[in-house]
Amino acid sequence: MSFIGAVAASVRKILADYSKDITLPCLIIGAGNFTVPSVLRSGGYTGPITACDVSLYTSALGAYLGDWTLPVSENPDAPEYLRGLLRTETPAETTASISLLMDLHEVWQAKNPWQVRMIENYRRNWDALLEKTLEKLERYKDHITPITYQARDGFDLLEENDPAHTVFAFPPTYKGGYEKLERLLKAVAVWEPPSYREMTDKNLDLYKLISRFDAYYVVLEKDLPEVHDILGKPSAILPRGRDKYTYIVAKQAKKIVIRQSAKAVCAGPIWKSDAPVTGSEVPGFAIISRPQSLRLNELYLSKRINYYEGAVDFNIVLTLNGRAIGKADFIKTSKGKWKLPDDTKPLYIMCDLAVSSCESRLAKLVLLLMQSKEVKSIVDAKLASRFGWLTTTAFSDKPVSMKYRGIFKLYSRKENKKEGTYALNYFAEFGKRTLQENFDLWKKKYHRPNK
Repeated sequence: MSFIGAVAASVRKILADYSKDITLPCLIIGAGNFTVPSVLRSGGYTGPITACDVSLYTSALGAYLGDWTLPVSENPDAPEYLRGLLRTETPAETTASISLLMDLHEVWQAKNPWQVRMIENYRRNWDALLEKTLEKLERYKDHITPITYQARDGFDLLEENDPAHTVFAFPPTYKGGYEKLERLLKAVAVWEPPSYREMTDKNLDLYKLISRFDAYYVVLEKDLPEVHDILGKPSAILPRGRDKYTYIVAKQAKKIVIRQSAKAVCAGPIWKSDAPVTGSEVPGFAIISRPQSLRLNELYLSKRINYYEGAVDFNIVLTLNGRAIGKADFIKTSKGKWKLPDDTKPLYIMCDLAVSSCESRLAKLVLLLMQSKEVKSIVDAKLASRFGWLTTTAFSDKPVSMKYRGIFKLYSRKENKKEGTYALNYFAEFGKRTLQENFDLWKKKYHRPNK
């Protein structure tokens, strides 16, 4: 377990910068993985921190960090193959074992042989994994403490404290999220969760409570004018891609923060735009860095596409004879909305592109090569998972994308009638053929040799 949390790196950077100016005791509403306290300590804030949450995972971690014992025991109805994994001898072991159980959230139901093997592998190595997690927890505690954690409703914490505090809040954008996130832990552990009121990003009562405090930092994933009317205009706006932004509304923030882009660097030799593909080339791929991927964006990505630099997990370049013909940026994702033919994980393509070329269908070759067995093997190894599908979303003024047609299958189509555009979700099997087999397929179906 990483103990980093879901707070984007760009947001963490800004909060660390803000932390230098914090003078009042801090209240953290929705502690999660305690990322905000960690960021505040890294930024130099040494004052009091009080955090709250209602989930078992966070409460176990918070109890350990706050030096108290959370009453929790193994569920007598837990599946046989998960029994004995929850260790409750000490607060540290309780937290460590719950953290490791969370790593099994996608396989714990043992629906297929692969999930069973994953669980068995964890069971065999549980003691060693537990020891490593305990060491990580100890370092994490040294970094964050002193801290006070309360397993309770965030509304109550806000109501009971005086205005002389700095509030940090990350209102969730979904309903019923606590229950969905902890389905696994409910099957394994028994504890008495606190009662709580539903907290979402559109609950104006939350913002009215926050507004009475002398300082606050509220992170929103949507532009909500009704919230700005209560808390004020954003102090920072961070692009997330596809015309989506993260908004930080802050009271007593001294400046507007402008996100700087990472510096792009050369991505290596590029396929010459006037060079035809003869068919005798050797297809390949290579791992590239984020700055190298950004350089290819600068050169070849359409200016109308709003690309988010962060959150990408893996970047590759596709090649012929060692020269780049295109690239792909991948993001790990849960199955979520994708109801795919089997239970293997989908890998989301954040961005793919082809370099400028006299070959009119080079983009289709890029799509085919990125599906190859060799690419899948490296991605699986680097991201420590087994991916069975590639998924992506195309935005078009037509009901089908000619780029993906024939190579990816259309999963769903959502029309924006007001703008006359479509959001097209596509998927394709990952690792069905080798690089050479996909190159041969492209030559047969799509290549139009120059005469």
